[in-house]
Amino acid sequence: MPKYETGLERRLEYRERLAGITQMLHGLPAEQQNPIQIALIDFMREYNEGILDAAQNHKPLVCTWYGNAQEIFAGMGIKYYNPVMDLMFHLQFTDYADAKECDQFPLDDKICSLVRYAVWSMENRLHPKPDAFICMMEPCDGQVMLHQAFKRSDYLKDVPCFAFDPSYGHEDKDFEYVARQLRQEMVPFLERTTGAKYDFKRVAELVEETNKQYRIWAEVNEQLRASPCPMPSFAVPDAFWALTQHLPAGHPTATAIMQGALDFAKHNVANHVGPVMNEQIRILWPDLNPLWGDKLGAWLASEWNAVVVQTFQGGTPYTDVDTSNEEAMFFGLARRAVAEVPMIRQGRGWVDVFEEDVTKMINEFNINAVVFPGHMGHKDQSGSGEFLKRICRDMDVPLINMTTSLFDERYTPLDKVKNDLSNFFSASGFKRAKH
Repeated sequence: MPKYETGLERRLEYRERLAGITQMLHGLPAEQQNPIQIALIDFMREYNEGILDAAQNHKPLVCTWYGNAQEIFAGMGIKYYNPVMDLMFHLQFTDYADAKECDQFPLDDKICSLVRYAVWSMENRLHPKPDAFICMMEPCDGQVMLHQAFKRSDYLKDVPCFAFDPSYGHEDKDFEYVARQLRQEMVPFLERTTGAKYDFKRVAELVEETNKQYRIWAEVNEQLRASPCPMPSFAVPDAFWALTQHLPAGHPTATAIMQGALDFAKHNVANHVGPVMNEQIRILWPDLNPLWGDKLGAWLASEWNAVVVQTFQGGTPYTDVDTSNEEAMFFGLARRAVAEVPMIRQGRGWVDVFEEDVTKMINEFNINAVVFPGHMGHKDQSGSGEFLKRICRDMDVPLINMTTSLFDERYTPLDKVKNDLSNFFSASGFKRAKH
């Protein structure tokens, strides 16, 4: 791996790769072009240029995580990045080059691969040095320790951090507690460290746009109830997660892309078509999407007439945020951050939430098989395993518990995953697709 010095070199590499992907997509025959995919890549290019501009021209820039009320950053004119989002996207185009480099990093290989990527990439200057870190203190212990690890490097030791003190309940008092931290602590911290200024009206405008996006997402999920499922395995959560949690919050381009996906889903439902026409197995995947989901999804469709209809990443019940006044807006953003964003929602606090979500998704999406990936770094999710078994037993839905890494397909080779799933489907009475 080349030695990076400034934190800009990798961003420049991303610029070239994204330009190449765009050129390739536009070069496909018209009937093979996917306008939603092209628009998403173009939006990612725009996002990357924004990060480069902020880093090169000393504009406000922070490193943050999903579930940190990104509307506030965007409304203050602050560019922001997640230290693993881009890295994971580009792994698939580089034969896992970064993951292989990370293998040599002196950090326990038994911890979450996402956490390892984050520490390795920051220490090796794959990202521009931010003005500040906004930590995510939940739901896992690895996440909590990340920024202590960042501060051990000379590159980042002087970067100030703001860390939430999350509550672990799902009641109004819990959201009020976090809301006070957002308004009274995080906003002044951002103003102090970046020089950006908070403007309620501007943040509220962006929140109204994200409200619109989450309403579109809910409409898409309604379409996913149809059989055949109108969208491929993992496709909706993959795209919508990036658009709402990683790319610039409250951007009309994101809304337009999501609306395009909704129109596509509605068209397929109206015409009774989908990527798996002889649909046999409708799968719930109760976790975040795997980085290798497109490979798995194609195999499920081809070999078993199966489709992953819903995941935790796609099925979270987002609620509109009231923007009529400042107090209500921060309350809604706090609720969204600690009780609605996937994995945070299901991996914190009461197991009742996990049980409710699984039960609801099985019923609403006509699920007839549950595949639990057992991500090696999700101790919070693994601790829910026995509850998941009980739910599936009581609802008479077959369940397989696996052990994988959601973010590194080498941990459990895909061939083994396929073999285990094939044995599970056969034992559950499903028939392999005929070719």
